[in-house]
Amino acid sequence: MIERKISRFGVLFLVFLLPLFGFSQKGEKIQTIVIDAGHGGKDTGALGKVTTEKAINLAVAKKFGAYIEENMPDVKVIYTRKTDKFIELSERAAIANRNNADLFVSIHVNSTEGTTTANGAETYVMGESKNEKNLAVAKKENASILLEDNTDAYDNFDPNSTEAYILFSLSQSMYQKQSLDIAGKVQKQFAAKGRHDRGVQQAGFLVLWKTSMPSILVELGFINNAKEEQFLNSEKGQTQMALALYRAFEDYKREFEAENHSGQKPVVQDQPATNVGDTYFTVQFASRDKKVSSTDKAFSGVKEVDVYHYNGAFRYISGKFTSKDAAMKRQSEVRALGYKDAFVVAFVNGERGTIKQAEEALKK
Repeated sequence: MIERKISRFGVLFLVFLLPLFGFSQKGEKIQTIVIDAGHGGKDTGALGKVTTEKAINLAVAKKFGAYIEENMPDVKVIYTRKTDKFIELSERAAIANRNNADLFVSIHVNSTEGTTTANGAETYVMGESKNEKNLAVAKKENASILLEDNTDAYDNFDPNSTEAYILFSLSQSMYQKQSLDIAGKVQKQFAAKGRHDRGVQQAGFLVLWKTSMPSILVELGFINNAKEEQFLNSEKGQTQMALALYRAFEDYKREFEAENHSGQKPVVQDQPATNVGDTYFTVQFASRDKKVSSTDKAFSGVKEVDVYHYNGAFRYISGKFTSKDAAMKRQSEVRALGYKDAFVVAFVNGERGTIKQAEEALKK
């Protein structure tokens, strides 16, 4: 039985032996990301008492993409779905491959059999399911192909057959190093948001198997745990998880591009905040419904605090810089003071704009 399956799938898996020779991330910049909201349409995914996995996945995916679109205009964001639509697993990977994506992130929610106390988030990369728990997660997510009309793309792969997963021990993505890197960053950000860290795992996910770039599958939490379902179904919970994904992507992109261009992380000299015109970068670190003094004791330790009003709220910023890199250095300083969600924003001619607009204006 095993020998027959190996002959059927063996040739397809040979391409995954190549990574043993050390491939690296393609290109010099992270220009395109594909965000995959797992399940959809007739495929509900795991079920909670008040919601479904497919709904949570989509909400977080759209928020995650929106953060990138707002703050990284140099990155193209592609969604495998933006509505409640069924997309085949092979097509999800094909979307990433057709668009020559630099990163693929598949978003899911977990569930367990027989217990409702499991909690926390974990991130998977393509590889062998080294324990029964990981194998169970892979079987559950791969079961989506049973809803597809044509399974030829998987060469009759049986998602419920443990024997079939033996072959995944041969499958190691050529981008595994980069996949593990971004997966570790995701888990670090989840932990920073107070989520229980279940770590980085490996398992045989069909949606990752077909991709030709660094790829991860994220399990945000357990929908059959009432407390976790309430969190993941809330605006606050979805925002926190999306923001954690964005921070991880931001760190991954910055480190990759810095190392790729210079071989080492750049040393950024802080630009003085004086004599800066109406076009600049700054670091937003807090938001309030009512205006408070920029010298409020709550902002103790933050340099050069200022405030502006935007979209119905008062936004507090630190410093004004003519260099994005200098602003990012200030961002690190502000985050170290406890403002973990601090991020770089841009002003163009005194009005809130995009980072790309500011960069272009400052070149003139």
